[in-house]
Amino acid sequence: MRQVLFTFVLFIPLLPANATEWQSVPDSDFTFEVTIEGVSTTGRFGKYDVRFNFDPDHPDASELRVSVDLRAADLGDPDMNSVLFDPAWFDVERFPVAVFRCEEITSTAPGNFVARGTLELKGGTRTVEVPLTWSSDGTEARMRGRFALRRTDFDVGSGEWSSDEYIGLDVTLAFDLNMTEADSR
Repeated sequence: MRQVLFTFVLFIPLLPANATEWQSVPDSDFTFEVTIEGVSTTGRFGKYDVRFNFDPDHPDASELRVSVDLRAADLGDPDMNSVLFDPAWFDVERFPVAVFRCEEITSTAPGNFVARGTLELKGGTRTVEVPLTWSSDGTEARMRGRFALRRTDFDVGSGEWSSDEYIGLDVTLAFDLNMTEADSR
């Protein structure tokens, strides 16, 4: 019996003692920036959910999951939004949500991290690295970051839109997220 118990204890995952589950709150900002006919244009994602099971002492044992409702993307113009939702762009009828899953987080400096994971967007999956900063005070925290993607890597802007003649190929995503402990909401 003692050996069975000992063997069982060996298979219990060792979770970091300081891990906390964090969740984004509505008063945050998640934007995307693209060049349209030579003019930098910023849009916003209006609906997203960010969950971060994080231990600052052991970031390598942390997990980050981001879900973005693409139907709530807003370029500030109803005509541009309707095109954004078309099959050539986000194709929200078939792919309404983009998801980033990360189980590999490394510290680059105090409060600075890189989250490496997979981004699922418009039916495609690619590995991406997201640099971010993190600060917390009690039950509140802030996560910020900025990184670029090539839209054509995910077939966003396909067909006649696959060149950079009118719409730039690089899209910058930026986030400034207020977070709270998941169980304190």
